[in-house]
Amino acid sequence: MRLEVVQDVAAPRARVWDVLTTWERQPDWMLDAKAVEVLTPAREGVGVTLRCPTNLLGVTVQDVMRVTGWEAPGYLEVTHLGSIITGTGAFVLTPLGEDVTRVTWWEQIDPPLGRLGEWGASTLVLPVLRRIFGRSLARLAALAESDPPGADAAAR
Repeated sequence: MRLEVVQDVAAPRARVWDVLTTWERQPDWMLDAKAVEVLTPAREGVGVTLRCPTNLLGVTVQDVMRVTGWEAPGYLEVTHLGSIITGTGAFVLTPLGEDVTRVTWWEQIDPPLGRLGEWGASTLVLPVLRRIFGRSLARLAALAESDPPGADAAAR
């Protein structure tokens, strides 16, 4: 099951990247994230591992992710390693000008239960997740557009 949402942000790509990769601030904009904990000593690059208690349709599940793609400040990919949430997701930051960035967030999720799980996910879950992800990206945009430059880098 693939989900993709797009949001244009009135901020430079480096600023959006700073907001995106300040891990502990992700719950400030990601609606379904309750907290983010970095499990590795490294905080940047391939191999960073994160744990994020996530609200999945009213149930909290532990989403453990490992960064599998990192091309700052334009591409961040994670692989979901949990027993409930599995698959791959990525953020692609495309500059549309000096102070405008298009953020594309996609997830390729592997639903459990085979064909039945695929049907349920695409019919029932996908529309809900599309709204949640869209609202989350709007909140990411608001943070990137309003926070002073360097605010997130200073928080690291």
